[in-house]
Parts: sequence; structure tokens; C-alpha cells
Amino acid sequence: MSHTQDGSELLTGSGAGGLLRSAVGNSGGVLHSWQLDHVDHRPGRSTKALYRTMVSWPELDGPQAPAREELFGASAHIGEREKNLYVAEQTLVMTDGDINVRVWRYPHDPWLPMLPLVCYPDVVGRTLADLGVPLGQDPSASIAIDVVSYRPGRRAVLRASQGDRAVYLKVMQPHRSGEIVDRHERLLAAGVPVPAVIAHHNGLVVLEELPGRPLARAVIDEGVEACSAGDLVALLDRLPASLYTLSVRPPWTDSVEFYAGIVSSSVPSLAPRLDALVRTIRDGLAALEQRMDMRPHDVVHGDFYEAQVFVQNGRVVGLLDIDTVGPGRRADDLACLLAHLSVLADYGNAGRIDRAMQERVEEAIRTWQRTFADRVDPTELALRSAGVVLSLATGPHRQQEAAWEAATEAIVRVAEQWVSRARAAESHRLAAQDPTPSSPPPSHTPSSSVPSGSAPRGPTGMRPDPQGPTGLRPAPQGSAEVPAGAPGASGRPPARPRSVAPSRATPGPEQQPVAPTRPAPPPEQRTSPEARSTPPPQSSGSTQPLPVAEQPDRRDSGDDSPTQERRIDSILPQ
Repeated sequence: MSHTQDGSELLTGSGAGGLLRSAVGNSGGVLHSWQLDHVDHRPGRSTKALYRTMVSWPELDGPQAPAREELFGASAHIGEREKNLYVAEQTLVMTDGDINVRVWRYPHDPWLPMLPLVCYPDVVGRTLADLGVPLGQDPSASIAIDVVSYRPGRRAVLRASQGDRAVYLKVMQPHRSGEIVDRHERLLAAGVPVPAVIAHHNGLVVLEELPGRPLARAVIDEGVEACSAGDLVALLDRLPASLYTLSVRPPWTDSVEFYAGIVSSSVPSLAPRLDALVRTIRDGLAALEQRMDMRPHDVVHGDFYEAQVFVQNGRVVGLLDIDTVGPGRRADDLACLLAHLSVLADYGNAGRIDRAMQERVEEAIRTWQRTFADRVDPTELALRSAGVVLSLATGPHRQQEAAWEAATEAIVRVAEQWVSRARAAESHRLAAQDPTPSSPPPSHTPSSSVPSGSAPRGPTGMRPDPQGPTGLRPAPQGSAEVPAGAPGASGRPPARPRSVAPSRATPGPEQQPVAPTRPAPPPEQRTSPEARSTPPPQSSGSTQPLPVAEQPDRRDSGDDSPTQERRIDSILPQ
């Protein structure tokens, strides 16, 4: 694997400690410990990282004051001017050869100017009042702030509650908020149950709280009864065709080589299996292109999984995180959901969820997969699922889980099992075309009936099918197929960043002299001229092919594109 000069090694290796020590010391603090929490990596361009640290501030709290937890962010980029930098006053800039590194203390993210105005309980009330957003009936009551997620330089989501009312605060780069508000309004007008926008200003979007609860929790408790597969498909089909003019959402399988490279660099022993996975996924998708139109004909969510869907009384009642909505393939959305659920189900093989929870999740996968396979090609569905699972395999090392090597191997094994499902689906399709008698289609046997000593249970509770047709060749022995009795994952599940209450009395890193920068202009409309002048399809579920010239452009611009790193949110019972 080739190494790129994008700062990833500097921000994720031992050298990060020196950077943090300099930033903390520059402000009069003492760094006691640090831990890498999250990385957003754009190969060859830039890297952003988040660290959890223990820091004491002798000049402020006294020499005997205990250390306290602080979040620090860092960004590394090569040469070119950083894009969309809004507030640089409380950052420290350092240079390591051609790589420039910027360090800041949360919440003073230089790309998110509204973050400091919403993360302090005594400040967020004034911010919301200025926007005309009252919370509880008693304005004097304290406001509770929970950090749902924070991705340095990109966005943060916080929940503000007072009494029995809560709102969600989505903080992003200011040039992006207008398009996000527009998408919410267009989706609501089309009957898609996304959160209503209450107010927005300078990169802050205030959203209503959705009813119900996340499907992520409901599927653990209720299994297939959480909602129907038909409801999930219908939700996606309600995405309006007017959004087809947005930028194409590339499928996760477009980046399987990238994800495999990250995983193999952290666990070199997995490299042969990863190479076989990538080759099989690529060959399988290439074979599909020979028999079906693989162009993007649907409007898709772009990151559709169980944490994004809200359910109530067995019905879908809400959809979150519509930043990535745009043209794509319905199989990608459905595969994204199945892939996340299959990794969750595999937690049971390591005791990270109990057996009853595992069986409920597996039943949901089996049931929903059958319905999804009636809507999209079953082989494509399984191959896309394998690609999404592979993207999730980057998480255990990046988040420094306990026993992260075993956890990584377990996720790779789940991806291999999805490849086996693709082989089985393609074999069944070919057998159905052959007039000679053939074996029945793969059954959906409950995983509890799999004999002991067989391969670890897969995403549908079935043993891997070793046979495959052209384009999905059986994997060489010892490569992409896992032997019976292979070990599962162990350790804790990935956890979302928990809230660290910032201390405004603590000084942030002082800025070194840097040239002043102006906010970068909003990114240009990322569709081709032909796409702009072409009427959208009549429905988001249209299967009529469009001329090649009418396909939206796949170009990307700026650091505000969806990250290439993935995180599985913690959804285990508290």
C-alpha cells in the first residue's frame, strides 16, 4: 500500500502526541494523556482527527488541580489553502515540511463558527432566543445539552432539551446550511417524514425532534415487528424526483479498494482475504453490467441504515440525515441497511449482544432481504452489502476498540459471507434459466438450525455457499472464504462520541501568525449542464434508462463531501 503525504500518518501515529503537547503547552496547560477518537481521511489531500485528552491547567486552576477531559481537533493538509476556514483565532498552526497542521480545542472548530454558541447550557438559550426558538415553558429552567456526534471540520449534532421539549442543533459549514434547509423543505413537501426546520443561521440548523424511536433500538427489542420491509422501501420511494438534479451519490462499492487498503495497513494478515474480497466484488459488479443497466435511476438517501430511521407502533415515522440525498441506485440504500444490521447481528458471536437480541436482528435481516430482493437484483443487493460491510471494517482500529484486531477480522468475515450470498443468488438465477432440473433456491434456514462446528453465522443465518457462476468465482482456498470455527469479534462495540462539557475558562491554543483568509464561496452546482436542462424522471423509482449525456456529474468539490470513513453508532441497551 502506497503512503500519501496527506498528514494521516502524522495525525494517527505517535507524533500526534507532540502536536497536542505543543498546542496545550502554548496555552499554559499540561497534557497528561491522549487517545485518538476519530479520523476523517481524504487520501492525498487532507486528514482531520479528533482526540480525547486529559489536561491540567496550573495557571488557571492551581498546581494541584486534577486533570480534566478535553477534546482537541487537528487538521493536516498539503500546501494548498484550507477551504471554508471561518474562525481561526483560537487555533495553533504548525508546519512539518510541506504539511501544515492546525490544532484547536473543542468547541472552537475553525470550520464551524456556530458550535461555541450552542454547546454551553448558559449560552445556547440566548442563541435560540435570538433565533425565535423557545424551548420549555419556563425560560429560567436549565437547558440540558447532549452531544450526539461531532466530526471535526465537518459537522456536529447536539440535542438541547428543557422540560419536556427538545430540539436538535445541526452545526455545519455555513455555506452548506442553505442547501440542507432546501432539501428538508422539499422532502417535507413531498410527504417524506424528515424533521421540520425551525430556524437556521450561519451554519446552524435547528430541527424538530422526530416521534418514535430509532429503528436501531427497535430492531433489537422487537426484531421484524419493528416495521415492515415494505414500509422501508416505500419510504425511499417517496424521495421526490425533483432531487434527481443533485450530485450523484457514489455507492460504497466504488471505494472498496480504499477501505481494503486501510484495513490491510492496520491488520496485514488480512490482506489476502481483502484482495480476494475486492476482486470478487469488482468482478461480480462487472458481470452484472453485462446483463442489466447499472446507471443511477433512483433518488437515494445515500446513508440509509437503522440509526437514520424512526419507527413507532410498527410503522416508519421519520428519516434523518438527508445531507447525502441524490441520484443513485435503490440497491445501495437497501444494501446499506442490511450491511449495518449484519454487523450488529455478528456482535452476538462475540457476546456483545445476547442470543435473543441476535436472533431478532437475524430474523429481521432474513425477512427484509427477501422483500428487498423482489425490488432489486438479489446478486447486486448482496455485493453492495459486502462493500458497505467492508467500509465498516475500518472502524475498530480507527476508534481504538478493545481487541480491535479480532473485531476487524469479524467484520471482514461478514463481508465474505455477503459475497457468498451473492454467489448463491447468481447460481439460483442461472439455474432458473436452465430447463434441466436443478437444486432448490437457497433456504432461509434459521441460524439456530446450523449444525455446530459449521462456519460462523452469517447475516442471514445461512452457511456460505461455496459455488459461484461466471463473475463470482469461488474464492481460492485460504483467501476470501473463512474456515469453519473461525473466531469472532470481541471487545466493546463502537461508541459515538459522548459529550465533554467544555470549560470556557480554559484558554484555547493561541493562533500563530497566519495570512488572513476569506470564506470560500459555496461549491458550484455539481451536475452536468445536460442534467440541469433535462427534466427529472417521473418517479424516483423509475427504471427507464436515461441517455448517457443526461446522467448527473459525479464530480466532487471541497472538504464538505461525505467522509470516506465509517462509524457504527453504539445501539446497545444502556
